[in-house]
Amino acid sequence: MKPEQLGPYRIVRPLGRGGMGAVYQGVNVETDESAAIKVLSSTLATEPDFRQRFQVEVETLLKLYHPNIVQLLGYDLDAEVPYYAMEFVDGNSLEEEIQSGRVFQWREVAEMGIQTCRALRHAHDRGVIHRDIKPANLLLTKEGKIKLSDFGIARLFGLTRMTAAGNVLGTVEYMAPEQADARPATPRTDLYSLGGVLYCLLARRPPFRAGSLPEMLEKHRSAQPEPIRRYCADVPAEMELIVSQLLEKDPEKRIANATMVARRLEAMVRALSVTPNTLERQEIERLQRESDAADAEATSAAPIEDLPETRLMTEVPLPSPGRKTPPRAVAELAETAAASAVLVSGQGARPAAPAEEPQGLEKPQPSSGRFVAVAEEDLDRVESAEPEPHPLISLHTWVLAGALLTIGLTAWYLLQAPSADALYARIKAATDDETFKSSLDVQKAIDQFLQRYSDDPRCEQVRRYQREIDLDRLRRKLEREAKGDRSSQELLPIERAYLDAIYESGHDPECGLAKLQALVNLYPREDLSGRVGQCLDLARREVQELRLKVAKINAESQVELKGRLELAEELKRKEPAKAQAIWRAMIELYQEKPWAAEAVQRARSALDAEAAKKETQKQ
Repeated sequence: MKPEQLGPYRIVRPLGRGGMGAVYQGVNVETDESAAIKVLSSTLATEPDFRQRFQVEVETLLKLYHPNIVQLLGYDLDAEVPYYAMEFVDGNSLEEEIQSGRVFQWREVAEMGIQTCRALRHAHDRGVIHRDIKPANLLLTKEGKIKLSDFGIARLFGLTRMTAAGNVLGTVEYMAPEQADARPATPRTDLYSLGGVLYCLLARRPPFRAGSLPEMLEKHRSAQPEPIRRYCADVPAEMELIVSQLLEKDPEKRIANATMVARRLEAMVRALSVTPNTLERQEIERLQRESDAADAEATSAAPIEDLPETRLMTEVPLPSPGRKTPPRAVAELAETAAASAVLVSGQGARPAAPAEEPQGLEKPQPSSGRFVAVAEEDLDRVESAEPEPHPLISLHTWVLAGALLTIGLTAWYLLQAPSADALYARIKAATDDETFKSSLDVQKAIDQFLQRYSDDPRCEQVRRYQREIDLDRLRRKLEREAKGDRSSQELLPIERAYLDAIYESGHDPECGLAKLQALVNLYPREDLSGRVGQCLDLARREVQELRLKVAKINAESQVELKGRLELAEELKRKEPAKAQAIWRAMIELYQEKPWAAEAVQRARSALDAEAAKKETQKQ
């Protein structure tokens, strides 16, 4: 049979299909170059809305020309069945690599993340949000280069006629919370999805698993993913921190843009290439400062286990955006997901049958329009926006006036000389609850009191408040350091030990308490001053709080063990095997816990009694 053809492309084989159409591999009969050809379904080609969306997709791709983005080669939107041709990527998608059982090393993942960030930076700078970043849309060439594909649900900034807020679009495993709530997408929406992809490549599973669409959407809104290093122990702490910051629920708390993400990853890789077993904080800080400066300059100028991947590739209007997805909308989403599939240019989607036409797949019809080849110089066109009219009084003028007014009011306030009683009353009222926050609120009043009324007998009490403020500043500084804030000074050994103990206490309070107590015992002198003395005071305070916490946990655990022992006593007559299993489990889990010694001894005695009973029966 004569091969069927679309424009200059002879169809070779199908690559994939979905609710909106199909993707074929074609060969240009004139140049003999392969291409991935996306064809709108003939059924939908008669619908103006779907043709318009297909046209918007082409318009989006015309804005993009980047080595890490699949390139548009040409299109025919006037054909009876519209189609466009894209660069053919000879390789697998990251989803296929995961499903094949490939285990990615963290350095590979970092490099893939850097390349993806470069592609996203290019798209975001041109007003394009992808909105469906996932492993299936990231193609890996034979040379190891990442190609971002499928801008089918991408949206231009400010474009409201096609995919406005109130519609849920995307893939739920990697969907940002704002997408789950049908709120407008921003460039940081893509960064959340990128965080989910990096998590999946490292942990061999997506950040969340759920049995239903509503449950998955709710987890994106409120749940926290498990630490990556639980699944991949050699992942650097810096990379785990980057991923966790990308997966922040609040878009404002995520890393600001794709360039900053790329520079953070590059700085980490460069630092660890010198010291592969230890993350040198000073080196990371230096590289980060260089990265931030460069970014500021540029700105001014594992298989997925038992998780059904639900892809939403058509618009589903929601009655109103909100915290919860309405039940009716959830039902529509589920129906849409069942009827939809993903179209990926190139090898991003697995064909149903590589060697033959899949059953039920529409055959491409000859083009009745005109194929428009896209040259490289035709790409990357950015339309300039019309200048906004200048207001009579500029924003800078208002800001300057506000600053001058603030300075004037501040000067007037500082010229006032409140009495010792007035200052102390303010301090006392704000610190009666003994919280650090209230002490911070009256920092200025404390400073004034100590400076103006140093002979007042109440100064000793005020200095205690000042001491609490200093300790709280140190605690917040160390917390920033733990989160990767590059502005902090180099840590002292005692501060590093304190951070390790606090981190451990979050997972195992008993172990954290032991480390903190050991840290206190390491410095027996009481007259230590400076940062060492402050950190020691902070450790003593944490020891007191952790003791109360551990005592409460142990008391609750003792009650639980008592109930387990009572259950075993009930079972030992009718189901002795289950009773013995309970006793053995109790010994295995709690034999090293001093507070559980009594319960463990009772379990041992019960097992010994059962063994003696069996021995007597044998005799």
